[in-house]
Amino acid sequence: MPDISRRETSWGLVAGLTCAVFAIGQAVQISNGNLHPAAMRWLTFALLAVIVGALLPRFGWLQAHGEKLVVALIGLGAMQQFVQLLTTNPGMYLQIRGAETMVPFFSGLAIAALLFGAGLAKEQWLGRFWYLLPIACFLYLGVWLIKTSPDPFIDVYFFQRDGIKALLAGTNPYALRYNDIYGNSPFYGEGLSVNGQLQFGFPYPPMSMLAVLPFQVAFGDYRYAQLAAMCLTALIAMNLAPTRVGRGIALMYLFTPRTLFVLEQGWTEPVLVCGLAITVWFAIRFPRVLPWVLGLFLATKQYTVLLVPLVWLLLPVPRPSWREIAKLGAFTILAGALVSLPLALWNWHEFWFDVVALQVYQPFRTEALSYLAWWASAYGTRPPTSLAFIAALLGIAFSLWRLPKNAGGFAAGSALTMCLFFAFNKQAFCNYYSFVIGAAAVAVCALLGSETKAAEVAVAPVVKDPAPVAPVPVPPAVA
Repeated sequence: MPDISRRETSWGLVAGLTCAVFAIGQAVQISNGNLHPAAMRWLTFALLAVIVGALLPRFGWLQAHGEKLVVALIGLGAMQQFVQLLTTNPGMYLQIRGAETMVPFFSGLAIAALLFGAGLAKEQWLGRFWYLLPIACFLYLGVWLIKTSPDPFIDVYFFQRDGIKALLAGTNPYALRYNDIYGNSPFYGEGLSVNGQLQFGFPYPPMSMLAVLPFQVAFGDYRYAQLAAMCLTALIAMNLAPTRVGRGIALMYLFTPRTLFVLEQGWTEPVLVCGLAITVWFAIRFPRVLPWVLGLFLATKQYTVLLVPLVWLLLPVPRPSWREIAKLGAFTILAGALVSLPLALWNWHEFWFDVVALQVYQPFRTEALSYLAWWASAYGTRPPTSLAFIAALLGIAFSLWRLPKNAGGFAAGSALTMCLFFAFNKQAFCNYYSFVIGAAAVAVCALLGSETKAAEVAVAPVVKDPAPVAPVPVPPAVA
């Protein structure tokens, strides 16, 4: 019989990821994701929590009381988060027309907090589908936020909105030229803004636009797609781990203090987190479809290329043949190509510059939440940006060495690798770390879901073929 203990949930890793969800939420809460000494301490704590959690052995006390420990961490973290949500403006460009404007927000938040707390109890007196109620509250808060902040003054919002309009009008969004809404600012590299006009078009891969386009058409604001992605991420995570821990960490992700701020700004990361959740769900439930959803996920954002080596963790054990691995890779590439090539080949030069080359021209941001920006602020010199890729490679190596070889390990490795990449990058802000928060939350649920499924397979009774029975002779027919 297989060694079930090897498939047992590592509560040290689960606890470390839970701490990371809370700690990075605190880091971006302090200054909206900008550089701050306290934020750097929270970021460092998050990285150490995941690494130490992965290195901890599965010793008796932790394995016996791990679930209670993580539930306590979630409860304490959620209390702090709801206090911050109640005392911090949820957006930057809210059109508040009096105290009555905020009444729906505070009411929905208070109800969500009560439902969250009730859901962590052992006895689910609200019924088996209680978790749908706090998600409904978040959906209500998200709609309120979008309506209360209809025109956020941020370039990402205009990139997405005007890019979709251009595509629907038959114009190549990568050949589009946007107005520089900031004027003379350090947000763009030298030569990227000339006479009030940006010298590049839509700066994201096509998938990030195609995923939200239907919501722009249907509701007039693509941010409804990101709101739906946030809620869907929580539902998928809860489906993977329908326990107090799984549902608690999914709600903890939704009610991270700056989640609504990310929604208001219109950043693309909520769709990316949802793509990760869908990928690990299919990896566990329907692995045959995995290459297609994996290809769409990897085609959503530029930096996901760093996660390609971690796909090794998604492969079943025992490992398939190299021919089967090559087949998986071919279907993954095909899925990404199907959504990317039509727009890329429309004008390859513009596409390459906007999606790839532009990243090289992006300036060093001294207000970024990264060790490089902290070093530049403290010592006046800028470290090489190549450190970001070195840190990511270390994260990949550590993940392949230490994390579980399943969908949960892939999600955890994605969180750790991207956190290291951002923490040592020239640009790192709230939206970047919102992916890490979501990935860590998905990882907790995927780990619990992967381990449970593996254990079920391990203890499944083996039905042996019955021993052959000698045929019974048939007497001759009587005339």
